[in-house]
Amino acid sequence: MGRDCTASLVDDLRASAPTEHSRWLTELEEPAFRELLHARYGDTYSYPMLYEPGGASRLWRSGRLLSLGELNAQGAVVSHTGLWTAPGRDSVDSGLSLTHPSQRTAMDRDEHTRMWRHLLGRLRTHVGFVHQNTSTLHLMAQRYASRIMGAVPVGLVVNYTQGEQLIGVEGSGIPMQALAMTTVLSPLPPRTRYLPSGHWGEWLLSILAGLDVSKTAVLVPTEGGAHTKRYILRPIDWNESLLIERRELTGLSDSEAGEPELRSPRARVDLVHLSMGDPQQVAVGTPVLLAAGYRPSGVRLHRDSPDEIVFQHVRDVSAACVALSRARLAGRDSQALFAGWVERCARTS
Repeated sequence: MGRDCTASLVDDLRASAPTEHSRWLTELEEPAFRELLHARYGDTYSYPMLYEPGGASRLWRSGRLLSLGELNAQGAVVSHTGLWTAPGRDSVDSGLSLTHPSQRTAMDRDEHTRMWRHLLGRLRTHVGFVHQNTSTLHLMAQRYASRIMGAVPVGLVVNYTQGEQLIGVEGSGIPMQALAMTTVLSPLPPRTRYLPSGHWGEWLLSILAGLDVSKTAVLVPTEGGAHTKRYILRPIDWNESLLIERRELTGLSDSEAGEPELRSPRARVDLVHLSMGDPQQVAVGTPVLLAAGYRPSGVRLHRDSPDEIVFQHVRDVSAACVALSRARLAGRDSQALFAGWVERCARTS
């Protein structure tokens, strides 16, 4: 999805309001949007630019953020959901989903269902997936993603945010664990997906089973050997507000090419993707990542390129396991995903 395609997506979505109570926010509603942000998060939300006058408007004008909100008769924004876009992606990210802790909403479940049916239908002509990192503090958010958006659990992110205070939600203030979820907008391509054999491969296979593509997966033995001197990494994404970096490990080298260190020096949450399309890449890359302190944390699907295993660097595995074991999870698949990660970390560490 290039720059022109991104503009086409934005124009297509903004062409009409999805339902009677939902509308695309404009610069005129920015003060009301900031009031909603303060009502739900105080001054603790991780994206500080959204508190600045003109901050949200700049994102709206660029098409980087599309904000769908509900306004009441007094002009207050009582609910909001955001779609984040980026050139070159075969997906959009859903996030910034807020409801006012005290203002009433006129939208019922049927209208929310119709709203997302409209959105997903429009998105389907431009991208293949909607990704989101759903809070493990808020059971209703997970149920909404699953039942209304058709999202499927595909992984987790340890300590996704820090310091946010979600007003009116029990347990707010502790580091947020994220349940990674994906809405698949069109049938997944019939391709072979390679996974590492062993207990991590079994965990990843269970995620693919939830996406109904586990029959195409092949488990490959991992290979040890001499430690490489260099890592060849491709940048994917850098989230400056959350200090989350995504990179892809594309190869290993004993020459001067590549990076001498695998760890990101700037990331708080360090995510490395490994292609599922090459059995040798999986066989060699998996033990290298495990030895460097990374653990498989999920999968990332693609439309026209190979799907990927996502690894996260975990500084303190024991602390991460304790945090994840306390997560509030709405569905059996999500509970099994988190429990399986904790159990496999105990075997690996």
